[in-house]
Amino acid sequence: METLHLPIFIIILHLINLFCLVLLIRSGIQILFDHPKLYWTDDTKDDNHWLRFGKKIMPKDKLWTSLDEAEDPGKLALPGGTHNLGSARHWHFTVAIVWVTTGLTYIGYMLVSGQWQRLIPTDVGVFSRAIDTMYHYLTLNIPVEGATYNALQQLTYAGVVFVLAPLAIITGLALSPALVAKYPGFLRLFGGRRQVARSLHFIAMVLFTLFILVHVTMALGFHFYDSVKRITLGSTDADFALALTIFLMALILLVAFNIWASFFTLGDQVRLRRILTKFYTPVVRLLFGRMKSDQHYTKKDISPFFRVNGYPPKSEEYAELKANNFKNWKLKVYGLVENPLEMSLEDIKDLRKQDQITKHNCIQGWTAVAEWGGLPMRDVVEMCKPKANAKYVIFYCYDIDDDGNAYYSGLRLSDMFDRQTILAYEMNGEPLPIQYGAPLRLRCEKKYGYKMAKYIHSIEFVESFAHIGKGRGGHREDNVFFDWEAAI
Repeated sequence: METLHLPIFIIILHLINLFCLVLLIRSGIQILFDHPKLYWTDDTKDDNHWLRFGKKIMPKDKLWTSLDEAEDPGKLALPGGTHNLGSARHWHFTVAIVWVTTGLTYIGYMLVSGQWQRLIPTDVGVFSRAIDTMYHYLTLNIPVEGATYNALQQLTYAGVVFVLAPLAIITGLALSPALVAKYPGFLRLFGGRRQVARSLHFIAMVLFTLFILVHVTMALGFHFYDSVKRITLGSTDADFALALTIFLMALILLVAFNIWASFFTLGDQVRLRRILTKFYTPVVRLLFGRMKSDQHYTKKDISPFFRVNGYPPKSEEYAELKANNFKNWKLKVYGLVENPLEMSLEDIKDLRKQDQITKHNCIQGWTAVAEWGGLPMRDVVEMCKPKANAKYVIFYCYDIDDDGNAYYSGLRLSDMFDRQTILAYEMNGEPLPIQYGAPLRLRCEKKYGYKMAKYIHSIEFVESFAHIGKGRGGHREDNVFFDWEAAI
């Protein structure tokens, strides 16, 4: 029977695809376990998940935060360990770009070369033939490999390329806070719920994992001799010894690279962040960086439960301010500005107030909708008049971590002109609660929550943030290696 010949170009693309999928699955597991619960509703309460991993039970009698829910995914994840979300995201986005590029190249080649006819079914009879082929496999009456894919292979490969891969991409895009803030209608694809997209993204990961395991098992288990030659040299007419050597070398390379990736990441997360963000951040900035938030949720959308992320400050200064209901608190605005400001909470409340109902997207994965009231940052910018060389705005906070590092967050000056970037002093029509950032917190709705500084005491306009903290633009960036863009 005529054999199926694969161009070396396609073989290389297949190898890259396999490398990418393994890394995406491993880093995806790490990302998932920082909030190891999946939901069908954006009201992500502690007990309304449809699937959870781990054994942690949150206490009912004391304050807990979303960070307390994170689980250790084990060594299967990339890089492994608890709270390595930042490094996992760096791998995930870097590899995703390579994976999507590889996929588009593959599809382009198939269309130009006419090979798409081998992949895409052209008659409805393929379904009945696929059932017959499945029966043959289950009864170990293995079909002979030929010049074209059998019906079951054709349906499976077409489904992976044209259904499963696009599903993974579209659901991944739906997890971008910038995209869904700019185009809230995008979530209508998932019933208006970001958590549906997150759950489907997980299901896509599971299906890819099953596909790899089943595909490799069947190819090597049923047709080892021919499959090894076909997937390495493109033809069953090739030399088996050479094909087996190449196959084993590729397998060793795949395993060795994944082991190296874990050890390198855990050994130097600062360096990994610096290398990978240089690759993917320009792409993220190009696609999402200039989007503006345009959310219009209603009061009926407000979530009954809104997680706390981070414990309130423990300093004596903050305790005194809180005890006096923040009457002695003043916001200082300084740096590269023509008119430095110093405003009490009452001064701020006397200025223009803006109310907005928006969806909060946490980098860990949970979501919640709340109403926020406060002073638009564009008004602050207009009052203080930044100098020409001011490029960034740094928000300094009262909370200090266990290592003595004060929380701060940096954003672009241009982000301050987003009409839904405000300094919030109200939440759901009430004074901002302590656990959510009183007396004042930032809301920049196109970013992940870690960029929205709480417990603010001052704002500085700067030309560069290289001299602040560890020079990465924020506390989370400095200490848990998150990316600065925070847009996807």
